[in-house]
Amino acid sequence: MTNKKTLAILLTANGVSSFAQGFTMMSIPYYFNKIDNYSFFSLSLTIITLASLFWALYAGSIIDGFNRKDVFLGTNFVGGIVILSIASLGFKEGSLTNILIIMVYALTMFGYVIHYPNLYAFSQELSKPKDYTKITSLIEIVGQSTVMGSAIMGTMLLKGMDDFQIPFTQIHLTLERWEIHEIFLFDAIAYFVSFLIILLIKYSPNMKLVISDEGTLYERLKTGYMYLRNNQLVALFGICSFVIFIVVYIEQFALMTPYVLNHLKEDAPVLGLTELMYGLGALFSGVIIQTLFSKMPVLKAVVLLTFATGAIFLLSSLTCAVIIFINVAFLKGFTNAGSRIFRVTYLFSLIPNELAGRVNSFFNVMNTVFRLIFLSIFTLPFFMDGSNIVYAYGILAVFCFIAGIVLLVYYKQFSKLTESIPSHDEEH
Repeated sequence: MTNKKTLAILLTANGVSSFAQGFTMMSIPYYFNKIDNYSFFSLSLTIITLASLFWALYAGSIIDGFNRKDVFLGTNFVGGIVILSIASLGFKEGSLTNILIIMVYALTMFGYVIHYPNLYAFSQELSKPKDYTKITSLIEIVGQSTVMGSAIMGTMLLKGMDDFQIPFTQIHLTLERWEIHEIFLFDAIAYFVSFLIILLIKYSPNMKLVISDEGTLYERLKTGYMYLRNNQLVALFGICSFVIFIVVYIEQFALMTPYVLNHLKEDAPVLGLTELMYGLGALFSGVIIQTLFSKMPVLKAVVLLTFATGAIFLLSSLTCAVIIFINVAFLKGFTNAGSRIFRVTYLFSLIPNELAGRVNSFFNVMNTVFRLIFLSIFTLPFFMDGSNIVYAYGILAVFCFIAGIVLLVYYKQFSKLTESIPSHDEEH
């Protein structure tokens, strides 16, 4: 593996920024549910998702049009400054308005849109094709472990704990409750730490990337669009393989909190434990997915994981058992991380690095459209009433099954595209 030191610094910085993102993204939905204003959050999430539709297109051009190290520096610095300012206002006034809290959520979501495509494009640029699976697995391990820890901390700190007993142990914990602006301060500090780590990276863009910067924004976007238009099977595979990410994303940021609080009648400890199990599943996937599926083609692995995710969501829609929900969270983490590793490895092998940002931006637009459709449906008061949230899980299960069927219908055509990709065991 080339550029080991640079990749190690990049992964460390990603871990710190992922911690900041996870800390905020799980705390804010919990906060609005506890103040009985989750409908406001759901509506805001839909609007933010709509706005990110246009941002995703521009973000892809930024990734391919600027030094990718500078993109990381810029996003971390802006995120740190804005969130620190809002946190400071909270300390001054003693509290924050809902609008300011949603602004932090919007900023973090916009950060997601550019952060991960830039991370994958940067990693692809720094590594060799034979190392793609290994690199994407490391990204999952680092990212998921930090998000897992930060999400648990965020929800626990917002609620506080009074003599809480850790399940299956005799350990008791007491933790003073934090205000939302105190969590934002911690979040801002993490962004600045990530910024300082990224400064340590020594990097110069490759010549192809520099040449691809030429032209107007429209011309650069058109290049990415024309690539997918001329490679429609790649586009279809990308869209279908994104489905697991879409449903898990919607669950984590819009459905999980009302499912736990309204359907299971539980609270922050269950939310935290669910996030822990999800993170452990993702970590396990990052460590073992190459070995487990070493003899299986990329496409077959993605199909299997897609149907498995559909079955998991269907099970969640049909049950009201805390122990089941917590344990299937592990499987969701496994299938989501595993499918992402295979999807990114596949796309790395086919898409030129100088087009990676723009092509991925179109995939992001498509998954944003789907998320927007589902969020528009799931923000209806019907789904927030009692246990009606289970119907949302059922709808997402059907969506997974449809994507799996499409992948099966085009299996032979997709297989011809993947024939040139080395098997996992050949990469080591």
